[in-house]
Amino acid sequence: MQVKTVSVKDMLPFQRPREKFLALGPERMAMEELLAILLRTGLKGQSAIDLGKDIIDSLPDGAYGLNCITVDELVQIKGIGRDKAVTICAAIELGRRLGELKVKSTYADFSQPYVVAQYVMERLRHEREEHVWVAMLTSRNTLIQMEPISKGGIAASLVEQRTVFRKAIACNAAAMILIHNHPSGDSRPSDDDIRLTKLFVSAGQFMGIPVLDHIVIGDGEFTSLSEIGKLS
Repeated sequence: MQVKTVSVKDMLPFQRPREKFLALGPERMAMEELLAILLRTGLKGQSAIDLGKDIIDSLPDGAYGLNCITVDELVQIKGIGRDKAVTICAAIELGRRLGELKVKSTYADFSQPYVVAQYVMERLRHEREEHVWVAMLTSRNTLIQMEPISKGGIAASLVEQRTVFRKAIACNAAAMILIHNHPSGDSRPSDDDIRLTKLFVSAGQFMGIPVLDHIVIGDGEFTSLSEIGKLS
């Protein structure tokens, strides 16, 4: 016997995602209910809540996998068109940016490894390949901007060094911090990480724009090469 799916409009008021959100607050909502609010509609024979559950069930890591989901991956799920996919990805990006703004408004000194790691953690911890960023700082160690440098790991090439220092000069940075992630989730630096860091530190001394640290981001953890005495 086929079970008939109840559409959101046929639910009792307290069961509908938007009404439940208003009555009980977002913290009482299931993940599929929050997704249903973004999706707005399901498809024939399936409610928006069911569709939200389908998204979560399709991910190897469950709801955790939403952190790195892309538009192209979402549209492969039945019932998810490009508009719905963009809405979900935009909501996830908005959450990341609000987290970054919170860190920036709370901490003035970005030379502290914990502060930098907190700022970039939710953006880099879920990436499937290595991303290299540089934090550009003022003479008082406030953050000017985060600059993405490359994907696939940090390189010792003169081209990459020039790219980093050219960006630092362009934004009038007084110092910088290198950042990259380990997709394995293990933040322990490799021998190459340490070797390449020393090359950038030397270049920074020559250019008069010191490299204060190199922070390796894992999954919910980080390692500061400065703190472990591997910066130079």
